[in-house]
Amino acid sequence: DVLCIERILEETQKKDYIRYAHGLISEYIPKELSEDLAKYLKLPELSTSLPEPPLKKRKASDGPVEAEEDYTKFNSIDLKTKKTNSKMTAAQKALAKVDKSGMRSISTFFGTKTKAGK
Repeated sequence: DVLCIERILEETQKKDYIRYAHGLISEYIPKELSEDLAKYLKLPELSTSLPEPPLKKRKASDGPVEAEEDYTKFNSIDLKTKKTNSKMTAAQKALAKVDKSGMRSISTFFGTKTKAGK
């Protein structure tokens, strides 16, 4: 009895593999040739079930939809200032204390060069 069940499972798996291989090959060959191959492999034709209708769209309610929570309490400006202050490393803090009055900005190195008098 167990051997019979195992044999049926093996045959079913073999048929499934053949059907899968046929599906892969039929994507690349003409439809007529695919049908002939299915007949040669003795694959039963799959019953094409009716496609399910698309889901209906939800109708908008008559009244305006209001938010359940107050999202204005999260002000993005406050969050940015808190993050910059708390995430500064020791090196960034030390750099902020340095006197930068005699330093040139980085953009001056990438600008056009002017010729000093000849």
